[in-house]
Amino acid sequence: MGEQSRQGTSWGIVVGFDDSPASIAAVDWAAATAQRWGTTLTVMHSVDLAAAPLDPAYDLARLPDSLGEAGRDLLAEGVARARRLMTDPTQVTGLSVLGAPAAELVHASQEADLVVTGSRGRGPLTAGLLGSVAYAVTAHAACPAVVVRTEPTVLPGREHPVIVGVDDSPGAERALDLAAEMAAISDAALHIVYVAHSAFSPDALAYVESAKAGTEHTKAVRGHAEKTVRRAADRARAAFAGLTIETEVLYGRAGRVLSPLGAHAGLIVVGSRGHGGFAGLLLGSVSHTVIHEAPCPVMVARG
Repeated sequence: MGEQSRQGTSWGIVVGFDDSPASIAAVDWAAATAQRWGTTLTVMHSVDLAAAPLDPAYDLARLPDSLGEAGRDLLAEGVARARRLMTDPTQVTGLSVLGAPAAELVHASQEADLVVTGSRGRGPLTAGLLGSVAYAVTAHAACPAVVVRTEPTVLPGREHPVIVGVDDSPGAERALDLAAEMAAISDAALHIVYVAHSAFSPDALAYVESAKAGTEHTKAVRGHAEKTVRRAADRARAAFAGLTIETEVLYGRAGRVLSPLGAHAGLIVVGSRGHGGFAGLLLGSVSHTVIHEAPCPVMVARG
């Protein structure tokens, strides 16, 4: 099966697999992306010791044979699925580990280019459920992390642009660079969006931005936003000549504004200001709002 160890290995793209519909979608997306990148894919299955009644607790020598065998079978299933989706099956390997899935994926992210997880739900209700694997991995991963929905797997392409949210932060530059790369390898358009915070409703904004009603403040906000997206477009164009680029300035709460754009997108890319620990677990941040509410895959680019 090509199972690999942790020692001295670069894992390329790492995807978690447990045979759930969410993890199947994640494997499909990760395999397609590894094919486009021309990189290796590591399918990881974690045997969670918290689910295994051991006596004494966590004595690995007493791990039930049935649990280990089931884990190996699941991993083989995930590897076989990924290999069917890639031109070179030798680019896919399996990794079986003992531990909590989120913790093991975060650990693997230290040696990975990208870590991919599935999501079992979306919307405001599921956004409040702390402890999900996808939530924890995006909060703590050392490399970019992607969350994939259980709906039919969507990939960036001519009909599905890559959307990236930008502002003035270093994390936004990292997100822009990754979004431009994803668009370039996918023959997709890059849609750069700056979301300016505003207390106005969209209808009110259309009024205050008119030639007669616009204030110095609203004009300054829009001027800064337009300068930011132009600068972002220039940066992406310099890195990937010929890339189709669209820019847009919108208003509101960034996460809530960006999420619906995923209805027709192949990927939304956002930066993250979190640094792990409690800073990485603040509900309401742009990145966490988008991963819970956007209908398409979401990449969180840690600065």
